[in-house]
Amino acid sequence: MAFVATPNAFLSDFGGTCQIGSGSTFKGILDAGAEVVGGGMAVSREYLLIAKTSDVSSATRGTALTVDSVSYTVRENMPVDDATFSELLLSKV
Repeated sequence: MAFVATPNAFLSDFGGTCQIGSGSTFKGILDAGAEVVGGGMAVSREYLLIAKTSDVSSATRGTALTVDSVSYTVRENMPVDDATFSELLLSKV
């Protein structure tokens, strides 16, 4: 029996409310990992949003996006594996 992925089920459990500009809302998972840089003198935070590719296909560099009412700008939009999901690198505004 083949495994059938259900992206909406995955995102509904863990995702926050996202919106590109004034468009429709969708679910996405925001990861805000931190990395110590400069020999321990600074911390760098990288914002990564995982969402269905069909929801974020219009997001290109410079696109305004909100996640749970917090504003971000898209730096890069990268499809993952079979392109069911995409990862968006974001900058916090």
